[in-house]
Order: sequence, then C-alpha cells, then structure tokens
Amino acid sequence: MDNKQQVTLPKFIWVLAGILVVCIIFLIAVQIPFSQKIETYNNDHASAESQISEYEYYRKNADTITAEVAKLEKECSEKNAKLTVDPKKTVDDIKDLIVKHGMDLNSLTISQGVPDKQGGVSASGDPLYVSTIKYNFIQTQQKIIETLSYFEKESNGAYIISAVQIEPEELDETPTSGEDSSKISTPSSQNIFNTTLTIKLYYFDLTKNTGAASKASSSSSSSEASS
Repeated sequence: MDNKQQVTLPKFIWVLAGILVVCIIFLIAVQIPFSQKIETYNNDHASAESQISEYEYYRKNADTITAEVAKLEKECSEKNAKLTVDPKKTVDDIKDLIVKHGMDLNSLTISQGVPDKQGGVSASGDPLYVSTIKYNFIQTQQKIIETLSYFEKESNGAYIISAVQIEPEELDETPTSGEDSSKISTPSSQNIFNTTLTIKLYYFDLTKNTGAASKASSSSSSSEASS
C-alpha cells in the first residue's frame, strides 16, 4: 500500500496571501472611490482656503469696511429721499433755483407722471414713476451752466436732463430818444440765449404702493371674516 505524500505550504505564503487579499479589499473599497473623488476634494479644499482668506481680510479690515458700509447707507438714504420729490414738489425745487442763482422763468410745464418702463419698485413696494418737465428761460451762457449744474447736483429731486435747446436771443437794439446808441450792448457781447430744458423727474409714487394695498385688502378681508 502506497503512502500518500502530504504537501505543506510554508506559513509565509499564507501570510502573503492574506496581505494580498487585504490589499485587494482596500483597493476596491477605499482607493478606487477616493481616486474618483479626489478632484472634488481638491476643489472643496481650494474653495475653503479662499473663503478663509476672505474672512481673514474682513477681520483685519473690519473698521474700514464698517465705515464704507455706513457711507453707502448714507448715500442710499439721501438718494431715496430725492426719489420722494414728485411733480408737485418740483415747483419748490425750481423756486430754489430762481432764488439761489437769480434765474428767470418764461414758462414751465410739468406732465403727469407715468410708470417707469422698466417697472422699478422700491423695497417697500412703491412703484417708480417718471414725469417730463419743460423749463424755458432767457439767460447768459454762465447762467445756463449754473442751471444745468443745479438740476444735476444741487436739487432735491432725481432729475435727468434729456434735451437742451439753445437759441441766440434777438434783443431790441433800437435806442430810445436821447439815448446814446454807443452804450447799447449788442447780442453778441451779451451772449443771451433762449433756452429750453427737457428734464425727466424720477420718483416713487407712495400713493400706488401695491404692497400696502395688498396688506390693506388682506386686513380688510380678515376683519370681515372675524365679523
């Protein structure tokens, strides 16, 4: 009877086989999924670093940023105040112009306000309206410049000058009896012009606040329901 020879594998081969199995499991379970997401992780890391840098900048410049925000809030408040000047109050604006700069007034027409074509609305729900103003006067070139500057920089309303029509004014140069004709100024020396300004006035119409109207309607409905 033949004796069967039994083959015994060395222990280190079993150890290598176990290590190989562990590596395969690690590769499938960890390495491959990680390599697929490494680009996403890198992008997230870069974004986090950028955000940290931004926070560091704000932290170091907090006083400067606070002062700038306060300045912008003040400017916003001033501009919002100007946008409450409607066609009725613009007459007072022009009165201020006449008083401050010694201007005259030939004619003044103010159209009824219409909704802005862009459909602008304030934060509180007041719709943006625009009114067309035509202001005619006869003055020197310097006074015309002062008038334009007034509407652009000094007035209480939000104006945009859309057209300026200037024509030399013909003065009556006929001397009266006994008057020295040599002392009469010519139109060219006086530089007098007949000027018509076409101005757009932008303002929020507080009487047509859709938000306030809807609140009032909702309140009224609630009251009726309670009754």
